[in-house]
Amino acid sequence: MAPTPSTNGHAADALVGEVGRFRRISQRLTDATGSPTAAVLVIGSAVVWLLIGGVTHFPRWWELIASAGVPFLTLLMVVMLQHTQNHDARATQLKLDELIRASREASNRMMAVEEASAEDLERIRKNFRGQAEAAADKRARFNGN
Repeated sequence: MAPTPSTNGHAADALVGEVGRFRRISQRLTDATGSPTAAVLVIGSAVVWLLIGGVTHFPRWWELIASAGVPFLTLLMVVMLQHTQNHDARATQLKLDELIRASREASNRMMAVEEASAEDLERIRKNFRGQAEAAADKRARFNGN
């Protein structure tokens, strides 16, 4: 059953379309490959691969499958993992933007900081570090240290 949208006009209230097939597959694959079972399967596959090579005296087809198959599977995993990471990072950024927007003390200017240059990010980081150090000094003085 789909959630009923509220009437406060928030963008997240709109009904969302069905999650795409690629997204579902990449999420499941990412979840599965991050498990201890996956590690055991990879190690087991390597052992079986070496045993087959030893029994068949390491023929050319054995080498070709390894030299073509492993990079292909590695690239496929990198693409799937990157897709999942990009999606999760976007969702996290939107959650943070919502918290910034909802906080009266926060500056809404920070909601678009991911668009800033590396130099601007470093300047902002230094500014926040200075604010944190000033707050720590103030706490130390307040506590009588």
